[in-house]
Amino acid sequence: MSCRSAIYCTVSGVQVPANGQIPMGSVVRRFGPSLSLDGFGVTADECGYYAIDTVVTLVPEAAGNIGVQLYANGSPVQGAVATGVGADGSPITLPIVGMVRQRCCGATVFTLNLVSPDAATTGALVQSGATRIEKL
Repeated sequence: MSCRSAIYCTVSGVQVPANGQIPMGSVVRRFGPSLSLDGFGVTADECGYYAIDTVVTLVPEAAGNIGVQLYANGSPVQGAVATGVGADGSPITLPIVGMVRQRCCGATVFTLNLVSPDAATTGALVQSGATRIEKL
């Protein structure tokens, strides 16, 4: 099976505040008409299924639980979250795998957010991140 459209974005060296939005960065590869990078997120323009793979390496500002959540149009994507226990200044790598069905013809915007459940003031440096989204 081949995909009809895909985009691959990377980001590095970005400071993100507690519970803030993580930018997708810049496009490395893109083909097909369905996906485009718009600001901090990726916009999907066609109905169908989208497979999303993301891996983000964070350097937390403080010790405690920290994570990354995938959103579609501002709502959390069920199961597309990764959390771990970070230490101040020590990198933690968090992978996310998800699939979203876009039922109606309109745009869906996929974004990533930092999840800081232990303290509302714990941000992180995004040391590196990569996101691949494919329209199946």
